[in-house]
Amino acid sequence: MKTALLADEATRRAAREALEEFEARQAAADAEDRAAAAGVASERQREYDDVIRAERDAYAAQARQASEGSQAEASMDVFNAMAEIRMAASRALALLSKQQINFTTDRAEAIAELCDGAEAAIAAVRDMATGAALDDATLAAFMDENGKFL
Repeated sequence: MKTALLADEATRRAAREALEEFEARQAAADAEDRAAAAGVASERQREYDDVIRAERDAYAAQARQASEGSQAEASMDVFNAMAEIRMAASRALALLSKQQINFTTDRAEAIAELCDGAEAAIAAVRDMATGAALDDATLAAFMDENGKFL
C-alpha cells in the first residue's frame, strides 16, 4: 500500500525554505572545508619545500667539502709523484756512479729520450704548479708525445 502525503502550500514552502537553508549551510561548510584543506596543503608544501631546500643545501655543502678534500688529495698526490721522480733520478745516478755501465747506442738514445721526456714533464708540472702561462701548443705537443706514459 502506498501512502501519499498531502501538504498544503505553507508546509511545502516551509519545506523548500528548509531545504534551501540546508543546501546553503552545506555549501558554506564545504567552502570552509576546502579553505581549511587548502591551508593545510599550503603549509605542508612549505614544509616540504623547506625539507627539499635543506637537503639541497646539505648536498651542496657535501660537494664543496668533497671538492676541497679531493683538491687537497690531488695536491698531495702531485707532491708525492714529484718526490718519486726525484727519488728515481737519484737511484739512477747512484747506479751510474757505483758501476761502470757501457750502454749500447740504442739504449743510450732511449735513456736520453726518457731524460728529455722527464725534463719536459717536470717543466710542465712546474709551470702548472707555479701558475706560469703554459702555451697550449706546447702542452698539446707534450701530451701527444708523453700521453702513452700517463
